[in-house]
Amino acid sequence: MARGALIFLFIVGWSATAAMSEPAARQRVVLADPDPELRHAMEQALAPWHLEIVIEGPPPADAAMAQERADADTARFVVWRKGDELVVYDRELGFTEQRTSQSGVLDPPTAAAAALTIKTLMRLPPPPPPPTKAPASPEGPAASSFEVRIQAGVATRIAHGSEADVTARFSGAAEIRPWASSSWRFGLAGDGGTPANVERASFKGTWSEWAVLGLVSWTYTRGAWEFEPHAGGGIRSSTLDGTEMNGVRRESATLPTARGGMWVRWRAFRWTFGAALDVDESFGTPTYSKTGSSAEIFQVPGVGVELGAVVAVDL
Repeated sequence: MARGALIFLFIVGWSATAAMSEPAARQRVVLADPDPELRHAMEQALAPWHLEIVIEGPPPADAAMAQERADADTARFVVWRKGDELVVYDRELGFTEQRTSQSGVLDPPTAAAAALTIKTLMRLPPPPPPPTKAPASPEGPAASSFEVRIQAGVATRIAHGSEADVTARFSGAAEIRPWASSSWRFGLAGDGGTPANVERASFKGTWSEWAVLGLVSWTYTRGAWEFEPHAGGGIRSSTLDGTEMNGVRRESATLPTARGGMWVRWRAFRWTFGAALDVDESFGTPTYSKTGSSAEIFQVPGVGVELGAVVAVDL
């Protein structure tokens, strides 16, 4: 008798757990489109239904792939764009509907209209009534709406001073997007790398540099691709270190520097992978000469070009 009661309680508990987990799946929507305006508009249009929007990409090729995506994310709906058409897949009913919209990057009014069309295609029931308000209590700070991007990169740098120097560079950057609907980001970047050998006019040693810059960037999105021009300025620290005529010589300089460039990325969920091209210019670069002579040892490069790869994650 006791054993039968235990089995009965186990079955009841398992059924209750399954029933509690199912509403979460019914409340989830997979958006396979990286357009920030569309995501923002959908969050507003679907807010009364408390639907969780999960950003996934790239778009599924057909309904079968959409079903696999919905099963993998335990979501009821999968939403994507196919050319200039909006497509909504309903996992519970097993059908796909589509309506004409617009391809490419959406402006706020077009994104809002697309979100209303998506809501119509979902055939949602009337939204639940708003929850009963709890007694007033001191409010804490509002939840932050900005996003943080952390980036790392590796590149080859060609700098021209006394001669062309080719070095490996390693970089890192952190940017924030203060407004969820904006394409602007602001942050800090730093880079350093391997030293260049210098042997000239009885001097033998190395020259190295590192830089810290403030950056501003703007992102243009097309499908899963992102094109992000950026510019900034900061300081570059230059060090010439070695021996001259059996004596130690060390020269340092801190120089103002400016940067302009382009990141081209491919998005996979929260991660982006791509290539980077940067052009730096440093101002007031010194030229070092042999002690007691006009023979030139080294001229700090004024212009450098970097080409490499980057990987970033949005938090």
